[in-house]
Amino acid sequence: MKFLTRTCFLIIGFSSAVYSTDQSWKDDDGLEVTITKAIDNAECDIKSAGGDVVDQYYKLTDEKGVEIGSNFGKKPYTFTLGRNQVIPGMDRAMRGMCIGEIRKVVIPPKLGFAKDASGQPLYYTVQLVNLFRANPGERWVTEEGIQIEQTHKIEAEKCKKAEQGDKIYQQYVLRLEDNTLVDSSYSRNAPFVFRLRNREVIDGMDIAMDGMCEGERRRVVIPSEYGYGAQGSPPEIPGGARLFFEIVLEKLVKRDEL
Repeated sequence: MKFLTRTCFLIIGFSSAVYSTDQSWKDDDGLEVTITKAIDNAECDIKSAGGDVVDQYYKLTDEKGVEIGSNFGKKPYTFTLGRNQVIPGMDRAMRGMCIGEIRKVVIPPKLGFAKDASGQPLYYTVQLVNLFRANPGERWVTEEGIQIEQTHKIEAEKCKKAEQGDKIYQQYVLRLEDNTLVDSSYSRNAPFVFRLRNREVIDGMDIAMDGMCEGERRRVVIPSEYGYGAQGSPPEIPGGARLFFEIVLEKLVKRDEL
C-alpha cells in the first residue's frame, strides 16, 4: 500500500506534547492528532499498543482536503505496530486507539517519507477497524531440526488440534534468511488450503503444523532438507536455503467432517 509503506528504515521515537487535550494534541516534533470519533470507555475493551496487529482504514488528502488515496469501504490495511512496517508518524498516531475510533492526523515530513524537515506534511483520516494482540507460547526444536515458536498460543481447553488428514486453511509469509520476501498468501487475499500429512506440501510444513490449534500462529524455520533441498526452487529459492515462515492456522476442518 504505497501511501503507508516505509521506503527506508527510520527509528521511531516519542516526543513530549506542545499542547494536549482529551480529543486533540500536538507533539513537539510536529505530529498532530485529533479524535473525530471517540469510543466510550465502557465499550473500549482494548487499546492499540506496540506489537498489536491492526486493521486500518485510511484516507490521504492534500492540505485543502482533496482526496489522494483511500481504502475506506474496501479491504483494511493490516500492519504490526512497532515493527517499522509503516512511516513513523503513522505508527505513533495509531497507538492508544479503541476499535472503531477515527482520528485526523497531520504527519510532518520528517515523520513521513522525508529524511529531514523538507517536503509537505501528510494529511490523513484513519480508523482502527480491528486489532489482534498475541498470546505468546512456547519454543522448541523438533527431532528433524525444525524450529517452532508459538507467536500466538491457544489454550488447551479451547484447542481444535490439527491431525493427519485434516483440511488446513493456512495463511503464511515466507522469507529467506536475508529477509527477502518469497511469497505470501495474504497477497492473494485467500488462505492456502491442503490436507495435513497427505504429501501436498513440503515435509517441513507438515511437521510444523502437526498438532497446531485452530487460530494459533507460529514462526517456523525449516532446514533445506525438509524444504526444497539442494536443488531449491529457482529462481526464488536457492539450493540449500532455510525457509523462514510466519504461519496462521486460520481454519481447520477435521477429517471426519469432510
